[in-house]
This record gives sequence, structure tokens and C-alpha cells, in this order.
Amino acid sequence: MRLITRCEALEGVLETWREAIGSDFQAYKNHCYRVLNGAYAVLEAGGLASDEHLETIGFALGFHDLGIWSDVNFDYLEPSACRAELEMADMAWPDLRKQQVLAIIARHHQFIRIHDDSLSEAVRQADWCDVSLGLMRGTIEKARWRQIVKRFPNAGFHQLLIRKGGVHALKHPLNPLPMMRWR
Repeated sequence: MRLITRCEALEGVLETWREAIGSDFQAYKNHCYRVLNGAYAVLEAGGLASDEHLETIGFALGFHDLGIWSDVNFDYLEPSACRAELEMADMAWPDLRKQQVLAIIARHHQFIRIHDDSLSEAVRQADWCDVSLGLMRGTIEKARWRQIVKRFPNAGFHQLLIRKGGVHALKHPLNPLPMMRWR
């Protein structure tokens, strides 16, 4: 049971966007690491954990909610994916890996289980686990989740979601959660 305390791909993205994220930086960073560790736990349980998967997921997680700050937009999936795509334009990663990053970002708020993409499904489960404060853990063991949360505490992440989500909901009452997806 490996606890990931540092992922260079994630750290690189976060440092690039530190100023834009501002006072929410630690909350977002801890959220990313909770999701990274939760996703890695899902992959480990399925025998799919690897350093390449860790790097791919870490990079994607740096961007997954970034549009909240980079584009000041609570409908942030597309802006987040666009930022990741721009960053990957000059990277030597294969196109399939770049597509995987974009799929993780696009699908991490999906309600329905993802059967055709193990990395996106692992991230989806971990993100739901974190957003639900561990109530919707999917296949992540309760003891493992407690260990992750102890190492990467909330740091105000849920309060910032309520604050930023509330502002969006007041402006767009007919579409209060635009980032949620069925598929």
C-alpha cells in the first residue's frame, strides 16, 4: 500500500499555476493528492498501478479543476482540458497518452461507472470519494482513505467548492452544476 507524497508531473502543473490559484493553492493541491492516491489505490487493487499511470494521472489532476481559477469559470471542464492540451502540445508523449489525460479531465465528474477506461474510472472513483468526504468510496478501502486524508487534510477545499459553486448557482440557477456528466 503505497502513499504518494510527491508526483513531479503534478507538482510541475501546480507550480506553474500557483499564482492564479492564489489562496486556494494548498486546498487544491491537497485535493489533487487525495484524488491521486485514491486513484492509485484503485489501480493497485486491479493490478494496473505503474509509474507511467501515476505520471499521467498526476499531470491530468493538476489540470482537472484548474479552469475554476485559470478561466474564473465554474463550468471548468472544457477550459481545464484546453489548458492541458496547450501544455501537452510540445510534450513528447504519444497521442494516446495525451488523449488519456484529456479523457481523465472530461470524465472525472461522470455519474456512471466508466467501463472502457481504467485510468478515468480510477480518477472518477477517487474524485467522488473526496468530494463526498469519503462517503462514496467506490472500491477504495476505508482504512486507506483515512490514511490519505490524514496525510493530505482538507485545507478548506470543500468550503471553496461551496463558495465558488454558490456564486455560480446564484448567477446560473438553471444550471448550478455545469461540470457534472452522465457519460
